[in-house]
Amino acid sequence: MRFSYTQVLFLLGSLGCGAVFPEVASPLRAPPPGYKLEPPPPADFYYVEFAGADVPLRTRDGRRWDEVGNAAPDPYAKLLVNDKEVILTPVHSDTLRPTWPDQERANYRIPSNANVRVELWDSNPLYSHPICTEQVPRLDRREFSEEEEYLSIECDNGGRVRLVVKPARGKFGLGLYYELRTGDAYVTRVIAQSPAGRGGLRPGDQIVRAQGQDVAKMEQGKLQSVINTNASMGIQLTLKGEDGRTREVTLKDGAVYPLVSDGIAL
Repeated sequence: MRFSYTQVLFLLGSLGCGAVFPEVASPLRAPPPGYKLEPPPPADFYYVEFAGADVPLRTRDGRRWDEVGNAAPDPYAKLLVNDKEVILTPVHSDTLRPTWPDQERANYRIPSNANVRVELWDSNPLYSHPICTEQVPRLDRREFSEEEEYLSIECDNGGRVRLVVKPARGKFGLGLYYELRTGDAYVTRVIAQSPAGRGGLRPGDQIVRAQGQDVAKMEQGKLQSVINTNASMGIQLTLKGEDGRTREVTLKDGAVYPLVSDGIAL
């Protein structure tokens, strides 16, 4: 059965295909050098990355790591928290001293008392072989200093894994995402540890007014301009929650501590 163009449009409309509206992010930027972010990050927020590793010359049973090329392994590393994989580096091929320069760098939430483990593997097309598996000392009991470059974890086979573990790195901004619809604007995402998160904004909140101006009467792009222009001094928002209640909130640029789940690179 063939359908006319008009019938196709009718069918699409009857299926409720909604319009796609743009999501706008309030700007995030690095704090100025020497600037102390307030408040500090939560105690269980950490910046973690693999600084590198030293792989033994041969496997435990004396074999070469690889029978082709330069006989060096193709290492990759994992960080597991309570047996859940939270970091997986790319493979660094043909080396005994991997550094994984292309790894993702981010903040992670690691609860106190968590079981944290590092694993080092040799990548193989058929079967990857473990190189090292070691527990990480309790992070909530560590003393952090600017002089300490990394945490060195010794493997029982003579290898070593170097892990950077620091308090979470911060950005400066509002931590707010919103969606511009026809005559309306709605909060879509909020970074929990940010001025927007600490101010109680929630996905689904409607932005009714900004700096006393009705959003419904604003020209295209005006809301974004009002928010970005006033964020450093304080932006006044009137919000309507999903329960229909309205409330007034003033947000000002401040400390933002995004997690890897927020999709923000550091």
